Amino acid sequence: MRKLLSILVISFSFLPASFMAAQEAHKPGPVQSGTASICLSGVDLVVQARKQTQTPADYMDLFRPDAPWTRAASELKAFEIGTQFGLYSTDVQLRSVIDDLKRRHIRLAVELGVLTAHDRCGRGIEGYASPNAVENLANRIKKFGGQIDDVAMDEPGWFGHISKGLVKNPEAVTCQDSIPYLIDQIAPKVAILREIFPDIEIGDIEPVTGKNSSALDDVMTFAELFQRKTGRPLAFIHADLAWNTNWGPVLGNMANQLRRQGLRFGVICGGGGSEVKGEEARTNEQWVRTAIQRCHALAANPSIRPEDFVVQSWEPLPTKMLPETDPGSMTYEVNAISKLQH
Repeated sequence: MRKLLSILVISFSFLPASFMAAQEAHKPGPVQSGTASICLSGVDLVVQARKQTQTPADYMDLFRPDAPWTRAASELKAFEIGTQFGLYSTDVQLRSVIDDLKRRHIRLAVELGVLTAHDRCGRGIEGYASPNAVENLANRIKKFGGQIDDVAMDEPGWFGHISKGLVKNPEAVTCQDSIPYLIDQIAPKVAILREIFPDIEIGDIEPVTGKNSSALDDVMTFAELFQRKTGRPLAFIHADLAWNTNWGPVLGNMANQLRRQGLRFGVICGGGGSEVKGEEARTNEQWVRTAIQRCHALAANPSIRPEDFVVQSWEPLPTKMLPETDPGSMTYEVNAISKLQH
């Protein structure tokens, strides 16, 4: 993910009556405390090649039987790959990931671009892909004996509707399409995923910041129409926090409203950015330490306390996934977060 800092505030007041009724029919019940789960993701080899970097160089080492992260692996609910890796990794690489996650009994998650790029707009923008990308990715994973257990949609509300040019590619054109138009794009892809993997769970990632509260109606419309069009509510919503903003009140409101609807709530717990200007992490150890401190603070706050923690970086740091005993590795962070549940 290539995240932005000054973006979307999510709040969940004034839900439409039709949405509330539909939620009640599908609601799994209140999420209980003590059930926090952990998902791990990293910068894979396909993304590394496109970024012209070679870190983390040990990404594929995770999937060796003797890889030094036995404890961290046992704590994971899911390992998340990206759309690009699912489509363009080598057959050997993809099969290695699928087989090792099966052996370790870890769910396979995909952060998926579910919007369709076309000549008018969307090309080169996060969250967009070619028209057949979702079906091709799902069939490729199934071909190698894999199962997609979880899909995290890659910020379709922000990149498809709200974004007005704040993207890294200067030649990219944002679409700013209507929410119904976005849902019409997404629903057939959801149907394809459920046909290939009937037990799949589909959730969403959206940015949360303390700077802009104007997206409330858009977010609510997206949530309502997704359920109405696909027949099921989102399995979860994960917040991508703009750490340098006053995100706390917004996140607390988000957590409260999601729990009232029986939806899982999670946070991407990274060490990038900084609450204080000029104090950004400059080493692996600083990045991981910052991420752990943030997770601890969120878990200790009773008005927030996420049900899901996502250990993920799309930044130059950290440069290593392993070993789990190294304070500068991603798997070290997994172990530290797992202690919050015990």
